[in-house]
Amino acid sequence: MKTIMRSWLAISMTVFALISGQAHAQAALGMVLDVQGNGKMEVNGVSSKLQLLAYLQPKMQITLDAGAKASLSLYATRAVYQLTGPATVTVETDGVVSVQGQKAVVKPMAEKLVRAAETSNVIAGAVRMRQLPPRIVAVMPENNSLLLGSRPVFNWISAEAAEFDISIHDMDEKLIFSEKIRENNWQLPEKVKLEDGATYRWQVSYVSAKDGKTSTAKAEFKLASKAETATLNDLKPADTAALEEWVMYAAMLQGKRAFTEARQVWQLIAKQRPDLQKMSETAP
Repeated sequence: MKTIMRSWLAISMTVFALISGQAHAQAALGMVLDVQGNGKMEVNGVSSKLQLLAYLQPKMQITLDAGAKASLSLYATRAVYQLTGPATVTVETDGVVSVQGQKAVVKPMAEKLVRAAETSNVIAGAVRMRQLPPRIVAVMPENNSLLLGSRPVFNWISAEAAEFDISIHDMDEKLIFSEKIRENNWQLPEKVKLEDGATYRWQVSYVSAKDGKTSTAKAEFKLASKAETATLNDLKPADTAALEEWVMYAAMLQGKRAFTEARQVWQLIAKQRPDLQKMSETAP
């Protein structure tokens, strides 16, 4: 049971972490939207491994090993710079300057998506849980997440099979709905209507058959307003859009804490590039 729970947590429990703070985001010139193979980035004499969705800083130097590839977006030029190693480039405000090796291939990006990324914090990826809660944990929706759908699906992990009490409350502690079930997932019934833009708390609990103790897990979520839903849907790339635009869109969803939709986009990306899905889950 513990092995299964740890595996499920590693896959499904995505607690997203900022790759840097607000000040770092405001100073950024763009982002890394694709990495294949090995590369490094250096700024102010500090060198580190080239990471997916890392922020690009002024005068940052990026070096790719032979055969490696990377895509860099620049907000100012509304373009993506596709690099192939061996190559070394320097990031400038108005372009990516070749220092050694092949020059970048420049392609335009969707204006509205780049504009949105420029004014937002972007979340790099998932930080996997290192410790297992003793009895029960709320998995989805994650705490403080934003939901675009009106009928969320709830998932949790428990240390034992049991009859679970699940309930939804508003922030005034008014009970919206409750039910007893024996599964570890549950979808809000169609008859239950949640208010757009409102925040709710969901809770799941059970009584252990081993010691009679009650274990409880809870989390809060916000149902997106109609304006928030329209804005995020408007940023969605066309089906024929380049991979880099889908990566930026997934990062934007994560930045807005729309984790469920971000997961769905990463799954689409993984069909083309399983390595990018793995990077998104392990980025620091």
